[in-house]
Order: sequence, then structure tokens, then C-alpha cells
Amino acid sequence: MAADRDWRWISWLVLGIGGLILAGGLALGLGSLRHVLHGERADGEVIEIRREGDMYAPVVRFELPGGVTQEVTDLASGAPDFAVGDKVTILYMPQDPRDFRIDSFDRLWFSAIFVTVFGSFWMLFGTVAWALSRGIDLAVVGEAAFAIIAAGASLIGAFVLLSAADLYTGGVRAEGVVLENRESRRTESESVRLADGREIDRTVERASFAPVVRFTTREGGREIEFHGRGGSERAFAQGDRVTVIYDPANPIRARIVSFVDIWLPSAVAFAVAAVFGSAIWLSRRVRRRTTALRA
Repeated sequence: MAADRDWRWISWLVLGIGGLILAGGLALGLGSLRHVLHGERADGEVIEIRREGDMYAPVVRFELPGGVTQEVTDLASGAPDFAVGDKVTILYMPQDPRDFRIDSFDRLWFSAIFVTVFGSFWMLFGTVAWALSRGIDLAVVGEAAFAIIAAGASLIGAFVLLSAADLYTGGVRAEGVVLENRESRRTESESVRLADGREIDRTVERASFAPVVRFTTREGGREIEFHGRGGSERAFAQGDRVTVIYDPANPIRARIVSFVDIWLPSAVAFAVAAVFGSAIWLSRRVRRRTTALRA
């Protein structure tokens, strides 16, 4: 009974945290929806990609109805998702033109979707804890949670695969050059078992490297700079020549022509779906065998 109460408190705590995160995701989505429904539209142009440390912020110029030119800087991201010269649509509030959104799926909805999905995982774990507090079979609870994860990974894999196939079949190839390897460092804690059997916790610093690639489009001769996929090793050296493929309608949507850059994300998503799906199959098989033995 005490264990049930513990699980109940844990479930309410996790559900509360998940609810707050979900509320944040919904608030982000409502903010974008406000601009879509009530904002004025204007044609803009990206005039600068401003680097702020390891972040990239697009600076956009657009014209208000009275002929006044407005320059605004959007939120920075870890990799450039616009290039200088890109034409964009701005959604701004008439009473304050600096309250704006760039009219693209990523800028309007990606943050809201990401936060909402993150909050949904907290809600999922909270639901599992609540089910355990009610005495529901752990195997049944685990299977349901794994099914949700497998389904989500499958959907993500399908979406990423379709996007990659669209770029691979409809994109334009060009030669690019690696300008640098962008290094990112993070600190992690891990447990290590010593030769004498003791376990100790230690803090380690890990580094990842992403190649920064520049190429020139065949249409208009625009110079585009983008980031390749990161990894724990330097896959390319500064000055390396690489083949890139890009969307002629949106050149910043570019990839290095390699399995890692084009196909690996969808392969990882489908692998996650396969692992969790296999776990469900194995769990159900064990439960059926146990039931048959008891009978």
C-alpha cells in the first residue's frame, strides 16, 4: 500500500511537470496562431545572417504600408535556416511592427510542436506511474508506452524519409567546400565500474563536430552556407571538396551527398521503432507462454 502511495505521488508530480510543459507548447502555438489570424503580411528580404556566438539570427527588411522600411532580427538558431537574399513573408501586428513572425513552418510551429511533444513524453511517464499506483500489470503498461513510442518514431521516420527522398530526387547538385568544423562541447555524468568492482561517478566532457559548408547555386550564383550532420569525430577537414544537393526553390535546404547527411536520420527513427516494436512482441510472447504454463 505504501508503494502504491509513492507511485501516486510520483505520477502526480510527473503529470504536473508535463502539464506545465504542454501549456508552454500551447502558448507558443497560440502566439503563432495570433499572427496568422490577425497579423498583416509584408514581403521581406533576408539582408544579413548575424552570428551570435554559436547561433545564427536572420535580419529581415520589409516595408510598411506607409513606405517606412522596417528591419527586424528574428530568434537565433543553432544552424542557419535562411541565406542572405532569401525572400520571406513577414506576419506583423499592425500596432507594433516589431512584434512579428517569419511565415515559415519552422519559424511558426516547430518550437510549439517540439515543446508539446516533449511535454507529452512527461505525460506518458506520468500515466505509467499512475497506472502502477493502481496496480495495473507492469507488462501491460510497458507495452502500451512502448507502442506509443514506436508509433511516434515511425511517423517521424516516414516524414524525414519523404523529405530526404524529395530532396534527393528533385534537388540540384553542386560542389561545396568545408569552411570549418563547428565544435560543440557538453558535460555528462557517467558511472564507471573499477577493476575491484566498485562503481564511481565521474564527469566527462564530450565534443561533437559539424562541418560548415559553402557552395554557389547554379541559379543566380548565390553563396549559401549550411551545416552538415554532426558527429563525435571530424568527418571532414577544412578545405575538403564535397558534393552537395540543394532545393533550388530554397537553397538553404541543402545536404552533403552522403548516407549520414541524407538517410541516417530516418534510419535511426525506424530503428527506434523496430526496437520498441520488438520489445512489445517479446513481452506479449512471454506473457502468453506464462499464461499457457499456468493453465
